Amino acid sequence: MLRGIRTMWAKIRYKFRKPLAEFLGTAIMITFGCGAVAQRVFSEDNSWFTVSLAWGLGLIAAIYVAGGVSGAHFNPAVTFTLAIFRKFPWADVPIYWVAQLAGAFVGALIVYAGNRSALQAADRTTTVGIFFTGLQTADVTTTDAFIFEFIATALLLIIILATSDKGNNPAGNLQPLIIGLSITLIGTSYGYQTGYALNPARDLGPRFFTALFGWGFGVFSRQNWYFWVPIVAPFLGAIAGAGIYDIFIHSSVPNPHILEDPS
Repeated sequence: MLRGIRTMWAKIRYKFRKPLAEFLGTAIMITFGCGAVAQRVFSEDNSWFTVSLAWGLGLIAAIYVAGGVSGAHFNPAVTFTLAIFRKFPWADVPIYWVAQLAGAFVGALIVYAGNRSALQAADRTTTVGIFFTGLQTADVTTTDAFIFEFIATALLLIIILATSDKGNNPAGNLQPLIIGLSITLIGTSYGYQTGYALNPARDLGPRFFTALFGWGFGVFSRQNWYFWVPIVAPFLGAIAGAGIYDIFIHSSVPNPHILEDPS
């Protein structure tokens, strides 16, 4: 019977290898990132920089785990943008999105399990920010947050495309390191105002988790229904970033408007 189970799982894994890799990679990224936020909430020794660094290092680890199989999107906005600009198969987009959301949900569950006692003892209003993003200070408006998320995601896509552009200066095996450090850079430059989602799954998956595990569905209406910002802004920012890169830099594909010298 055990052999039959193994054979069945092998078939499932072969058929859904890429989305399973996206699921695991996203879960790892969220586990490290939200775990670092939890450490900041429950420990006075952590800082915003250590949180940003953990998100970057967590992404590096996740890319090395899953990148060779799925491409390590971990982000619905990245998947959608690559389908528009880099011929990623549209048929794979929905299952990637499901895998990314599920991975983010499970990542939040792991963080909850690891901090269960502290979370249960603490005020729910002080711990909800462990799992998803939002306005960090009263001075930041929803419009400000949208702009920050848009710009930050555009920068991320420019870096992703630049480090994979064979006609530019591709990073090769160092790409995970560069992208991860770029997440840390973005976090320290543009992250504190919103908690820098850059990723609809990173925010929405854990937000669903909190809604179901004790915080209630008010997590969607808090801060004047802020939840739509980390969904919409990353999509638009990713598309804008990819467009900017292709207009100004992209050189992997020869320009059909430039004629070769006949001599």
